[in-house]
Amino acid sequence: TDPWESHKSGIMNTLVPEPEIPSHQGPDAQSVDPELDVVTAAVKVPETLSHLHYWTVQLTKEASKEEVLEAFGTSSRTAFIRMDDELSANNAVKELMLDIGRPHGDMYEVAIWEDMLKVEGDELYYAYLVDNQAIVIPETIDAIRALTGLESNPEKSIDKTNRSLGIKQRFI
Repeated sequence: TDPWESHKSGIMNTLVPEPEIPSHQGPDAQSVDPELDVVTAAVKVPETLSHLHYWTVQLTKEASKEEVLEAFGTSSRTAFIRMDDELSANNAVKELMLDIGRPHGDMYEVAIWEDMLKVEGDELYYAYLVDNQAIVIPETIDAIRALTGLESNPEKSIDKTNRSLGIKQRFI
């Protein structure tokens, strides 16, 4: 659940599936990319640190794990984390954000487990964490710059925001 609503339907010692498929995440993504062919399902869990997403993707062609990681790496707001760096759960990642000095333990990046990612022919399997609140901060800053005319070049705005927030592609 999200932090601002966890008191309304708090759950303890259980998992509760969302009653509708798709969950809101798929239609939300399709509002940005209408051609995205995705069906999502969600489960409420008794925590508010982040969202954990698992994806199974049918690629348009066979690819290697390295090619997929390189493609994900083209986004400056995707960070790679590793299970073998003791980042095997969202609470460990949250603690790392606090340890590296992020305000409130905020993680502005989408954190993908690179050592969990698997490719078999044209099938891709991966998992990632999204901070419930902080993930929207960089895009909001860039949107304000664009709307106010402070920066018309998206790449320059992204770079400026990334530097000011300390956004990185590797934490360790």
